[in-house]
Amino acid sequence: MINAIIMASGYSHRMGTDKLLLPYKGKPLLEHTIDAIANCTFNQVILVARDVKVINLAKKKGLNVVKNNRAYIGQSQSIKLGIINSVPADGYMFFTGDQPMLTSNTINDLVQCFKFHRHFIIVPKFKLRPGSPVIFPKDYIKELLNLTGDTGGKSIINKNIDKIIFLELKNQYPIFDIDTPYDYKNILNIK
Repeated sequence: MINAIIMASGYSHRMGTDKLLLPYKGKPLLEHTIDAIANCTFNQVILVARDVKVINLAKKKGLNVVKNNRAYIGQSQSIKLGIINSVPADGYMFFTGDQPMLTSNTINDLVQCFKFHRHFIIVPKFKLRPGSPVIFPKDYIKELLNLTGDTGGKSIINKNIDKIIFLELKNQYPIFDIDTPYDYKNILNIK
């Protein structure tokens, strides 16, 4: 079984406003990610957040929510809180809340890939660009819990290239994330 951990504690510095609550196709960006996950089967779904509005949205959607009081530490804190507050699982799938075009089909493809490669890190990729969500097997819990600062799983991925399965996607949209006003403007123009 796999646990889904949605990391939603960032400060959106490059965006200049809380990007997770920006509207996209009638609902906040984050809600698209939550809805895509809701259409998949996970052992447990946890959202780690610092902002009250984000926490309230997640609770309204019925998610287990962990408040990140130390979000200023960086991404590593969200990863640790997600693992520590979840039940044991074979794998941990880490999501960011700023990928509104992520689909449940893509999530399910990644989960299926993990079922056949339980000791490998599963990473979605389009052409040469890797993205997220990423599934880490339970074998990497210790390394994930030892991350510090604004370091995410990329450092572990880079040290374990021979233990990665890349799942090639048909297009870039599922892994497209919103970091800047330019990115946001671009997705609003996609039909």
